[in-house]
Amino acid sequence: MCALLLGGCAGLRQTAGGWLGLAPAPATVAGLDYVTQNRLGVADSACDELAAAWRGDRWLPNDQRAQLIARCGARVRRVLDVREQDQELDRLVSEAWDATIQARLERERRERRREQVRRAIAQAREEAEARNDSAAEDAMAQLRERMADAHILQVLREVPDQPLAYAIGQPSERSMKEFLSCLEVAYPNEGYEMQWEGDSLSVRALNATMPRGDVDIDTQFVSVWNTWMLQSLSVAELRATNAQDRFMLAQNLVAGQCYDVDGRL
Repeated sequence: MCALLLGGCAGLRQTAGGWLGLAPAPATVAGLDYVTQNRLGVADSACDELAAAWRGDRWLPNDQRAQLIARCGARVRRVLDVREQDQELDRLVSEAWDATIQARLERERRERRREQVRRAIAQAREEAEARNDSAAEDAMAQLRERMADAHILQVLREVPDQPLAYAIGQPSERSMKEFLSCLEVAYPNEGYEMQWEGDSLSVRALNATMPRGDVDIDTQFVSVWNTWMLQSLSVAELRATNAQDRFMLAQNLVAGQCYDVDGRL
């Protein structure tokens, strides 16, 4: 009978509370009970008021209850966020300390090996430079030998040699015969047609071997101020007549065989 009466009273209370716009204080806010809130240091008047109402089994107006829950929940979430941030900070500090120790150990290990590595690098550099110097000397010797054997030197044996120029008064580092020898070394041909009249010279290399087939290479020179100025340079249908085009085409033609070896323009 007592249990029945108590149950009836509770139901009546809930019904009456609903009529009056009242509701009991919640046992938890944002997932935390009031004891846990105190342990975590949640200090907020809204949380205190809800805790007192819950302990006293007091009912609160719905609007007031909702406001208190919202304020208290916001405070609880801020405390949880700060706690998570503190934990994250502790973790980061611990990781940073571990990383510092590891970095110091790594620096000490590198320091022990640094001189050994430095000596190894220096030795490797010296050996590489020696190999490069030897290879460069071999390449230069081979180039000179091949240029000395170039057939164009026999074709032009009566023509006086002078520095090659791409513009008037601007001699290059090569002579005219060296340039034509470079062309022959780079692109072997089947012979030459040559015309030399006073200050004018034209040389045609017949069927010079190129990657896209055999073509003629035509060069025309004029003697100006003790130089042989390249007036035009033609490769198949490609013809360079102004100074810039002549220079670019000439350098591209001899780059692999001569310029890359002796570095002269």
